[in-house]
Amino acid sequence: MNKHKEIRLETQKDYKSVEKLTFDAFETMALPGRDFTNEHFYAHLLRNDKSFIPELDFVIESNGRIIGNIMYNLLPLTTDNTIKDKVLSLAVLSVKPELHGQGLGASLIKHTLKEAKNLGYKAVLILGGHPEYYNRFGFLPASQYGLKWLDGSELDAFLALELENGYLGNDGGSWELPEIFNTLVNEEAFNLFQEQFFKNGV
Repeated sequence: MNKHKEIRLETQKDYKSVEKLTFDAFETMALPGRDFTNEHFYAHLLRNDKSFIPELDFVIESNGRIIGNIMYNLLPLTTDNTIKDKVLSLAVLSVKPELHGQGLGASLIKHTLKEAKNLGYKAVLILGGHPEYYNRFGFLPASQYGLKWLDGSELDAFLALELENGYLGNDGGSWELPEIFNTLVNEEAFNLFQEQFFKNGV
């Protein structure tokens, strides 16, 4: 990062800028099976969810403008013998579309993985990511750890990374989506948010 760019924690005054950034980033992204953008709504909801990890909610700021953001939430795994409660999910990663390919996303990932390890977290899951992008940071198919999607299938986009070797093992485990996903798919709540979102000049 050059001297004009800074990675720092998100503050309340950044919320609208981050949601606008998230909308712009995902509105221009082609994702299979998706016909609308709701990741900005997810970012909005996540901050008030009990699974949210504010200590890992970072932005990249350049000359007073937010150009990147990353958020995480807790996603514990339950096995036959124990609850692995030091597992995170990389919830949202957004970069200004016109700045893709400049290493901003990579900077946020590397910075936050280091912070997560320092905070005592042991593993990170990605519930929907491009393997060819996340492999460079050490993420592997979650199936290599015995983890499967909610319906029991093995998805290429379901990825995992151990921050502590051996923490995930290879016996899998069950997991559940954060409660906010119930609101995320609530059409009435989404439409109300969208109305306010665009009314505010987005």
